[in-house]
Amino acid sequence: MPKSNHTMVSKSPEETAKLAATIAKNNQKGGLICLFGDLGSGKTTFTKGFMKELGIDNFSVKSPTYTYVREYKHPKTKIYHIDLYRLDNVDELLVEEIQEILDNKKNIVVIEWADKLEGHLSHGKKTQINFKYLDEESREITVHHE
Repeated sequence: MPKSNHTMVSKSPEETAKLAATIAKNNQKGGLICLFGDLGSGKTTFTKGFMKELGIDNFSVKSPTYTYVREYKHPKTKIYHIDLYRLDNVDELLVEEIQEILDNKKNIVVIEWADKLEGHLSHGKKTQINFKYLDEESREITVHHE
């Protein structure tokens, strides 16, 4: 698939969730979604919308607190939510664990704060999403497909 970029301005959490649902529909057979952006820019809102589209209860989607990785069951695959906000240094064991998850191309993986792993993972199909806080309601979201 050729590389492509698309930028939009989301004016509400509902618009961000709608974008997430569209991307989830396109990744139901597996894929890596890497999320980038500052605190409060919409990464977790996106993740909840993404998971909801895949049938995961919105209330069960939380950023991992004591671990970096949460696994959700799906009828056809496994879905992983990885949040690296608290990660100060890249640990070789964590990189190996995440790479193992990515090695199964059927897995669906969403990584918040993916910039903390740049250069450490190899994966084929990938979608990078950059979130930029514009104001209280608006976020600029750029989607890059590889």
